[in-house]
Amino acid sequence: MKVGKIIGRVALGALALSVVPYQFKKDEETGSIEVRSLLWALKKTPHGEGEDKDHYTFAIPPSGINYTAPEEAEESTEEPVPVEPAEAPAEAPAAE
Repeated sequence: MKVGKIIGRVALGALALSVVPYQFKKDEETGSIEVRSLLWALKKTPHGEGEDKDHYTFAIPPSGINYTAPEEAEESTEEPVPVEPAEAPAEAPAAE
């Protein structure tokens, strides 16, 4: 019974430590603030021109805060190059 209590307390302690923030970043140039822990991340970006509200980004897991949407692919004016099928290898003569 005591082993169960010890395991439970260790698990609760690990959860508490993973929720506590360990990294604070402030970008002086843009004014954005980023807070990270092992389980979550929060990023506040000040409003830009013509906007009324700041932008908040919350991510679980914290690596998701670094995600940026891929830019739209530029359409190519070139036509695709057709690929010719490879020739089948010649059959070897059957050994008798």
